Amino acid sequence: MESQGPGAKHPTGISRRRFMVAAGLGATAAAVGAVLPVAAANRGTRKSAAARPAAELPDLAGQTGVLWGLKYDPHVEAYQRMADLFQEKTGAVLKVEPIDPDLAPKFLAAMAAGTQPDVMCYYGPAMVPLLVQNALMPLKASVYDAQGVDPATDFIGDSMGAYVWQGEIYGVPVESNGVGSMVNVPVDEVEALGLLDTYPPTNGKTFFDSYDSLYELAQALQTKDGDAVTRWGLSSKAFELESLSGIMASLGVDWWDGETKTFNFATPEATQAFELLISKPVALGIETELDQTSTQAALAGKVALSRGDGGPSVVGADAGFNFELAGAPRVKPDEDPVLIGGGGWGFMAPANAKNPALSTAFLQFVASEEGQLAYAKIYDGLLNFAWSSLADDTSRFKDPTPANAIFRASTAFTQMALRTQFFGEAFGYYSECSAAASAVASEVRQGNLTAEQGAQELQKRLEAQYAKFLEDIDAA
Repeated sequence: MESQGPGAKHPTGISRRRFMVAAGLGATAAAVGAVLPVAAANRGTRKSAAARPAAELPDLAGQTGVLWGLKYDPHVEAYQRMADLFQEKTGAVLKVEPIDPDLAPKFLAAMAAGTQPDVMCYYGPAMVPLLVQNALMPLKASVYDAQGVDPATDFIGDSMGAYVWQGEIYGVPVESNGVGSMVNVPVDEVEALGLLDTYPPTNGKTFFDSYDSLYELAQALQTKDGDAVTRWGLSSKAFELESLSGIMASLGVDWWDGETKTFNFATPEATQAFELLISKPVALGIETELDQTSTQAALAGKVALSRGDGGPSVVGADAGFNFELAGAPRVKPDEDPVLIGGGGWGFMAPANAKNPALSTAFLQFVASEEGQLAYAKIYDGLLNFAWSSLADDTSRFKDPTPANAIFRASTAFTQMALRTQFFGEAFGYYSECSAAASAVASEVRQGNLTAEQGAQELQKRLEAQYAKFLEDIDAA
């Protein structure tokens, strides 16, 4: 998204997209870290959180603290909204200090100098250095147990995973994810072809029935001038690691085995994932290697269907398009796909907090219905929430009507979030894994590698980055 939402540019700082690049994460929204039993518990369903009274917070009148977060208008507005509500409830004043990236090294340096903030909002994928350095306050007892919050029922999908490390919880998530699983469909053109009842989302379904079904629609929407393609039917360039690992999971194979500490791309399932995502659409002539992401290409009118994030469905009207959001295809007949993601942003506190009572109280507030809703209003309700009960709460939307593209996309966002599992624990650095997957995917698209060769090459690259990751842990 470049014109508003997570990719927009604002005067107070960088966009979320630029933050991810600066943090070594590419233009993604996925994560590394750890996994709870949550992943299995949330597989394909949602456990509703039991209704609870508001968080019981202490009287902190007269106390002051500092909240660090991304220097980006929508984020800063969300932080201030939360700080104001926290002050109403406790009397404590949290000063919001927007910080340019990368926050992690600045946070570690501030801890060493004794100038650390009391709390910080940070992106789950970038947390690994903080976890390896034992820089964060453990929260299981002081926040989750104290407030009666159950990570397995109060949070959805992949939202919690990045904040858990070696059995302890070190943050409170406020977002889930879903990138790599979103397909943006130009519904006006589908209607013009008389196909509204055939394909999602206009046929009432979230997920495509099969990859063949996705390819068929892409072929129908592709345009040519003679033999020259003027608009490609499909692009899946971006978030290939999520897309590939989701297909593998749907086939019953985890891309990373946390018990044996091994990657599983040297498998027939990984080869099949490369075939479905890349080789077959290229062979059908409906996809090619582009010099921009699928979202950028869709908003430039270069592709009809874009697989990646939901940007075209949210901001497409600004570029003259009417995209609606659908989910990635089923891999097995009559089974909705398993999706893989890495969560989003969340709040945490330094291990050497200057005022532990203040830090803990704010994180208790974040781990409540009020705190979660206050953040979920960011981007007029656009982002995938983390708190389970918000799935049925439309109060986060500025305009909860079908006239609002954000609201229209929310049903598919939610359905995908509920089927998303976290990546897994301690496989290394997400940024390097993601970059490796995208680079290999490009080689397969260009015909330089077969699907099987691409899977084998990605296995080698993932193993190489994992070896470096283990060296970093030993040196910590």
